[in-house]
Amino acid sequence: MVKKKIKQAKTKIKGKSKGQVKKITRKAVEKVVAKNKKKSKNSVAIAYLGLGSNVGDREEYIEQAIFLLEKNPKIEGVKHSSNYETEAEGGQGSQPPFINAVLEIKTKLTPQQLLESCQEIEAALGREREVEWGPRTIDIDILLYDGEIISEKNLQIPHPLMHERLFVLRPLREVAPNLLHPILEKSIDSLYDERKADQGATYDDDLPGFKEIKGARDDDFERW
Repeated sequence: MVKKKIKQAKTKIKGKSKGQVKKITRKAVEKVVAKNKKKSKNSVAIAYLGLGSNVGDREEYIEQAIFLLEKNPKIEGVKHSSNYETEAEGGQGSQPPFINAVLEIKTKLTPQQLLESCQEIEAALGREREVEWGPRTIDIDILLYDGEIISEKNLQIPHPLMHERLFVLRPLREVAPNLLHPILEKSIDSLYDERKADQGATYDDDLPGFKEIKGARDDDFERW
């Protein structure tokens, strides 16, 4: 395809100087590369989602969110971590603790389409956005998407706070410990260890504020 484009370009500019030919044929190649890149956007991407719930039957909300994601024909190969219980953060007074988990998915959705799908599921499960950092039935955040760096008004990838949150890093580490953060260029394993070290003596995996919850889908995890 590239050779054909170059040949067409050369035919069109017969009689021009070698420098002009080189310049135009390079543009032809760049055009083909750009076209192929655009086509690749329809290929399968690997994305990581962070799920959290601290209202009602928290584990059931997590399971319902996973079920609805799996129902999307453009999402497949859902792999998820164990559920972890952590204390609420954000400074909105006393809140029940969260159940947190991370999913690895294969998807043909673009980042914006994936965001829309996540928000639709949040709405279907009764998520209200009246209070920032407030209690929620379900929260679905796009953490990473195929190594891409995206900065748009309604979407930031990688998630700008993921490297600071142990309740994200711990389940993500369970699913993909060697995955690289595309900006920090560090593995999830390293980011987790660094953040844990920053917590010093106040952090302990065995404390009630951060414990593993055995969910209904743990057996599935063993088969991956």
